Amino acid sequence: MSTSETPLPPTALDVYVARQPIFDVRNEVVAYELLYRDSAQSTAAGMRPASVMCNEMALHAMLTIGLERLTGGSTAWINITRDHLLGGLHRLFAPQNVVLELLETISGDDEVVAACERARGDGYVLALDDYDGRAELLPLLPQASVIKIQIFDRSERELAPLVRALRAEGLTVLAECVETAESRDMCQRIGCTLFQGYVFSRPETFAGRAMSVEQITILNILAMMGNDRIAEAKLEEAFQSHPTLSYALLRIVNSAAIGLRSVTSIPHAMRIIGRTALSRWLHVMLMATVASRSPIAHEAVQQALLRARFCELITIEIGSGDPAAQFMVGLLSRLDVLLGMPLVDVLERLPVRPEVRTALLEGTGSHARTLRLAVAYENADWDTVRAQAPQSTFKLRALMEAYAEATEWAAERLASAKH
Repeated sequence: MSTSETPLPPTALDVYVARQPIFDVRNEVVAYELLYRDSAQSTAAGMRPASVMCNEMALHAMLTIGLERLTGGSTAWINITRDHLLGGLHRLFAPQNVVLELLETISGDDEVVAACERARGDGYVLALDDYDGRAELLPLLPQASVIKIQIFDRSERELAPLVRALRAEGLTVLAECVETAESRDMCQRIGCTLFQGYVFSRPETFAGRAMSVEQITILNILAMMGNDRIAEAKLEEAFQSHPTLSYALLRIVNSAAIGLRSVTSIPHAMRIIGRTALSRWLHVMLMATVASRSPIAHEAVQQALLRARFCELITIEIGSGDPAAQFMVGLLSRLDVLLGMPLVDVLERLPVRPEVRTALLEGTGSHARTLRLAVAYENADWDTVRAQAPQSTFKLRALMEAYAEATEWAAERLASAKH
């Protein structure tokens, strides 16, 4: 067979990694489940099943990027298929860095139980996904430390006996698909101690909260910056009326990133940093004021910053569009949740261009596609990712690198905004 006829797996590198936080009873993030998959069509190659090859590629891709970048040092929960487990591919990860989550498709036959015993002997912690009491899963209960149960559309009366039985075996129970504050409270009441679901990325506890003085000040300054008729002196006066923002601005401009050490006045600082950079920094500061409310709020804000940077990096990688505008679209797409206000009301107070507004409120226009792509990636909706990505100009595997870089960036920016 000639070189030109050699079959190549062009989509073998099209792997994706997203993450979803896992919270404890104090609403602290204790781990991230890494959601990964290839969306290539299964094609046999050599003597190894395509599923094994693709899963191994996903693992290598995560190792290339590094767990630290994706989790910020938190424990990573890694989905494990039967092929992963029997092939020992989890040994690519240090036991102290991961929890091996056995997917619900795995049954407790002798081979699997023996592989679980070997993994535990090597120091790995095992979790059993989507446990529903099926007989074929019972042999796996002694091997697992954590059991995940789906709570969606299930009542407390139904769930409570199951959780009690699992806890009686010394198992930790993680409730997944937690979508409301009430369901989260119910899960804790019946004995669940770990939680995962959209309630933490769409926190109901924010709804209806009045904005703080600091948030109102930042929004007012942003609105002033969007008005070309507002004189610089008015902007300077607005900053100087808020000591915390003034101090933070001086600290940012005097930082190593700017390279100056002698800026002592607000007007001087504003001239150095410029309106574009100042607007971006103020949006991050606005997010930081929300993050200080609670660990859940902190995680939600970090996700918003991650989305903003992810949208920006995608735009840069594609090579068309306005990265700064796309950053703003990604960031503003979460402000309704974070501020407890309808997005249309938030946008009324901000100087946004029409194309940004239509992307956010109508899902149309030049910025909407990248936002849909980013949201689909976050939700591990890989079919939509592939449908939205511009195939002719974009390497899909670059998404994973961009996502990891955005994750690091968001954590660093949020940390710097708090100090």
